[in-house]
Order: sequence, then C-alpha cells, then structure tokens
Amino acid sequence: MKTNINDEVKLAITQRDLFLKTENYVRKDNMTYVEALVEICKEHDIDPEDLSSFLSGSLKEKLQSEAIDRNIIKSNTAKLF
Repeated sequence: MKTNINDEVKLAITQRDLFLKTENYVRKDNMTYVEALVEICKEHDIDPEDLSSFLSGSLKEKLQSEAIDRNIIKSNTAKLF
C-alpha cells in the first residue's frame, strides 16, 4: 500500500532531503527531475500524485522549467502546480 503524504504517518524523507536527493539524481545520474522524483517515490513507497503538495518552491520551478523545455507544457499556459 502506498503512503499518502496527508496520512498521520510521517514520511521517512523531509522536503530538504527530497530536494537534495532529487538534485543528486539529476546531476550524477543524468535523470530528469520527473525521473528523479519517480525514483524517489519508488524508494519510499510514495504515490507520485501525493508528492505535489510536498514539493518546495524551487523544485516546483525546476520541474516547470523542465516541462517547458521539453514541450510538455507551453510557457504561456497555466502553471504546472
């Protein structure tokens, strides 16, 4: 069963650890931000849909920038989050 971030059970990862781990995957393993976050979700048994409320501002900005660069969203459309 996947852990929901809003459940009473606390995650084994903090926002800062999530940011640092994501950056590590992106830099050292040449992953995209999305790939890195999905990998972290697998490691910690977190449903990726539950992650959006847990992301920090700069990580959200990097995800949005990556989505624009990869033509996943248009730069003049609504924000990713």
